[in-house]
Amino acid sequence: MATPTPAIPTFTDGQIVHATDLNALASNLTNLYNYNQASFTSQRPCVIAKQTTAQGTTAGTFTTANFQAAVINTDNMWTASVPNQVTIQHAGIYYVFSQTRYPTTAYNTANAVDAYILANGTAFSNSITGQSMIPTGNSIGTTIVATTITNLAAGSTLYLGVQTNFNFNLDTGVGGSFLGAIFLTSST
Repeated sequence: MATPTPAIPTFTDGQIVHATDLNALASNLTNLYNYNQASFTSQRPCVIAKQTTAQGTTAGTFTTANFQAAVINTDNMWTASVPNQVTIQHAGIYYVFSQTRYPTTAYNTANAVDAYILANGTAFSNSITGQSMIPTGNSIGTTIVATTITNLAAGSTLYLGVQTNFNFNLDTGVGGSFLGAIFLTSST
């Protein structure tokens, strides 16, 4: 149910104000507050879906990451039944972020790793932000962080797409791989 657009009554000096008028004022002030907060009076929508199990991928194949747990999930945006997807429940402007943790690999200038945040589809063409890099050493894995601020409609879906040119398992160490979204404000 949508919150009605608030209307604040006006009063004239000398006018007798009745309880009904004061109650309407209180109700409309509450509506104004809720409208400004996009109807979130206690906690804004926020989700961080995280991998707890390493996921294998194939060289040259664009793959969406599956998540096994929600670290934060205030608006039921992630469910285990659709493990690779975050679904926006309330329209608004969101800060969207991801971390992708690739495993330790031998340095090779041909080894490139990619991570992209996708909106409303799992193809590379649905990317709204992302990063690519070449691992620089043999001793540690590569962590890629991607962020953006974007306007999302209710029902929009977000994914984390990964790709590299060698077979690998996403690493769950050092924070692992995750995808998150935080509601900032109502859409304009």
